[in-house]
Amino acid sequence: MNSNCQRCLLICLSMTTLATVAFYWTVIPDMVVFQIKTFNSTKVEVSQKHPLVLQRRSMVITSTDTPRGPTKRIVWISVPPWYRAAKSFAHCYVRSCEISTNEAHISSADAVVVNAVHLPSSKHPNSDRDQVWILYGWEAPHHYATKTIFRPDWNGRFNWTLTYRLDSDIPFPYNRIVYTGGSVNISDVVRRKSRSIAWFVSNCGTPSKREVYVGELRKHIDVDIYGACRNNKSYDCPKGRSFECLGLLNTTYRFYLSFENSLCKDYITEKFYNTFRTSAIPIVRGGADYERLLPEGTFINTASFDSPKSLANYIRYLESNETAMGAILEKKLKYEYIYSEGTDFDWRCQLCAKLHRNTTRKSYTDMNHWLKDGQCLEQPKDLP
Repeated sequence: MNSNCQRCLLICLSMTTLATVAFYWTVIPDMVVFQIKTFNSTKVEVSQKHPLVLQRRSMVITSTDTPRGPTKRIVWISVPPWYRAAKSFAHCYVRSCEISTNEAHISSADAVVVNAVHLPSSKHPNSDRDQVWILYGWEAPHHYATKTIFRPDWNGRFNWTLTYRLDSDIPFPYNRIVYTGGSVNISDVVRRKSRSIAWFVSNCGTPSKREVYVGELRKHIDVDIYGACRNNKSYDCPKGRSFECLGLLNTTYRFYLSFENSLCKDYITEKFYNTFRTSAIPIVRGGADYERLLPEGTFINTASFDSPKSLANYIRYLESNETAMGAILEKKLKYEYIYSEGTDFDWRCQLCAKLHRNTTRKSYTDMNHWLKDGQCLEQPKDLP
């Protein structure tokens, strides 16, 4: 996954689902629960049942005062390309933080965020134990471009983690969906579609071997592949036409392949979340525990089938049974896409709040073990 392109797509697709909000946070021992307080006496919070779902609940607004404290300075090392769009803390309940990309400011930093995915070999940590050093990584372990953080001089230097994994000290999933309880005319949605499955993809050789799975699937059902790996010259999807391509999931396709490039714990990328801007049903394939993290019945999981042929048979069954397909759509369309980085679930807000708490720092003595050991399936088990 190209994180720069992904970030641009998320920003472009972001709307104002929660445009007028005030934020607050509550502290539970060893855990921060961030909640959003809106002006119409409702709040949005993380679902206790599904960690990647937000939900609204009625409440009485008591206060919107912002906690004050000394400003905490955060400095990036090897800043990721998307960062220029994510500097402000204005949307956070705890705002007394500032971020710098100037590494000359490291000596005065309260926290140092290290982009471990693209960390040059020339970088070395300092020994100031009064600072919090944070490993940032938004890619699956297979895609760390350098091995710098696995060197002996980095052992024990990281205190917190900031990754897509939900067991990170600061969880930074690619996004979340929000429960709205909405509904549409299911028959209209089902009947206006003319094609089965679409797939937008640019990485044609992956650790998950998703391209092999799709090759097997296409032996039994049509899959229209758009992008660099397309199977038809007319199925082009350049970056400048992202909205147009995504719009096809509203007008033409009944299903979309939300297949990840790596089969890793909690690794669910924009491929899945973007389908909740559309009326297409996502078909997922990844290493995450989808049933635990997301609402049952809002997606189809390849893990539920013993072969691509079995999946194809099920898709054809749904296409011939409006009631069965409608049941899935009815559940899915109760949830919507939300641009969660504009809320207090944003990593900046979580980090700033955490820096203002009296939190015991960890010391990750073996980052290679934390990132890699047992976190990804090296060999897919669903291929012939």
